[in-house]
Amino acid sequence: MLSLLKKNISLIIFLVILLSSSVLKIMEVSYNNFPFTTDQGRDMVDMRHMVVTHTPRLVGPTTSINGVLLGPFWYYFNLIPFVAGGGDPSFLVYWQILWYQLSVTVLWYVLKKNHSSLALIVSVILLLMPTGFNTARYFWNANSMVFFTTLYFATLIWALSPPKYQPLSMSLRAKRGNLYKLFILGLISGISMQIEAAFGILFFPFAFLYLLFSSSRKRLIPLTSGFGLTLLPQVLFEFKHGFIMTKILLGEFSGQGTMLGEKITFAEKLIQRWEHFQLLILRSTHLPPNYVPYLFIVSLALFLYIFIAAKKSKFEEIKIWSLSFWFILFSAVFYLLFPQKLKEWYTLGLSIPIVLFFGCFLNYLWERKAIIVKVFIGLLVGMLIYYSLKSQWDYTRDVAGKPSDDRSNLQNEIAALDWVYQNAEGNGFKVYSYLPSVYDFPYNHLFWWYGNHKYGYEPYETAYLPGQPEYIRDVDKIWANKRDADSLGLTFLIIEEDMDMPSRTVAWLGNFAKLCLLKEKIFTWHASVRLMVPCPK
Repeated sequence: MLSLLKKNISLIIFLVILLSSSVLKIMEVSYNNFPFTTDQGRDMVDMRHMVVTHTPRLVGPTTSINGVLLGPFWYYFNLIPFVAGGGDPSFLVYWQILWYQLSVTVLWYVLKKNHSSLALIVSVILLLMPTGFNTARYFWNANSMVFFTTLYFATLIWALSPPKYQPLSMSLRAKRGNLYKLFILGLISGISMQIEAAFGILFFPFAFLYLLFSSSRKRLIPLTSGFGLTLLPQVLFEFKHGFIMTKILLGEFSGQGTMLGEKITFAEKLIQRWEHFQLLILRSTHLPPNYVPYLFIVSLALFLYIFIAAKKSKFEEIKIWSLSFWFILFSAVFYLLFPQKLKEWYTLGLSIPIVLFFGCFLNYLWERKAIIVKVFIGLLVGMLIYYSLKSQWDYTRDVAGKPSDDRSNLQNEIAALDWVYQNAEGNGFKVYSYLPSVYDFPYNHLFWWYGNHKYGYEPYETAYLPGQPEYIRDVDKIWANKRDADSLGLTFLIIEEDMDMPSRTVAWLGNFAKLCLLKEKIFTWHASVRLMVPCPK
């Protein structure tokens, strides 16, 4: 038994960390205790339309540039949990957790073939890094960029790994397999750009340039073919709509648009990018923040020394280390050319090459013969595991396990729906919702899913104001279980506090001046629900 444990100790550690982090991530979002904002509501409304009306889509969610849409892959990717849960948003959160854990497992499997200790170190850091936990707490396409980046690097390393046979004796089957890997890399690059274009746009050009300077140009054909295949839906959309997105993009990047914000000077960009990068480094591990920057500085210094001073025979040993370094450098150059400030979610995926770079540093030291160095690395990884598990357990106990004061928390929104239905007492009603974001996508979806699921019917009308132009397509097809509002004339107003522009709430309430307040519930999370009826004559 001891011999068996010793032989499989690496696998056992990986499985324990995989299981522990999975349990913690699930506990942190249990009982619908996670955000369900306008972005998530919009995605659910779009997927609901696809499912109910059986209508495919050629484009996905909007980007930071109004009128420019991502590809449709994000919606198709989430159709499985949407259908399985009948529209339950929690299914998409668990789906995202599953894919994060799965992506790390894939990377671990790819690395362990040639670098077993590196596979363990990198996977442990990724499974326990703060960014991994933070992005697993609610579903959003930008959050998913983290595990798609992990899949990208796993595919990149897999595609660049040497074949089983030397080139001179390589069989036709082996050659085709190598081209197949590059085709898959192109596909992953393309669909990642459909998840979050601000970061996914780096994947294909980096792989293209890396192959261009390191191997035969013929290998670029399957890579480009795989990537090009993912662009077909958007190309068809552009042809159908007169290249509307292309025109908006050209206007934005030629200086005619300001949707991404005002342009900043090069000096301002240097400062902002550096602060942005430091934050990513600090969120890559749970190690004490006072030590993390110094560890990365030492790792960079050691890498540069090996890369510059070492013999070529050493390059294969640091190939993955080098790969992560060049990607980080490539990203830095790209974002220095980007004229506006970087938003925090643009570069969530950059956490992955940062962890890979740091993991390669730790693994390089671990593989040295000096016992004292091995002891140091073992203690460092042990500290990382301890601080990570402790931090997330504290969060589960002190934050996730307690009621949230977030007005966009799904648990709170469901409580508002329960109050509405309980006070409707089975009667038909109309409901209008005021959100600072204007559009009522979250409540619109929740009344369709939760109202039907628990109470068996839908409101007669659900909108942000009566008589608004259609902003949700095919309403009559989607709302198939509405209960007519009877002579009671019940109208419910769900009001989320607008902390930035409270005067807008007053103006919105003016649309219901002919109704009188019958009952009101004020919640502790900056929201309230009012039951309104026609005023007596």
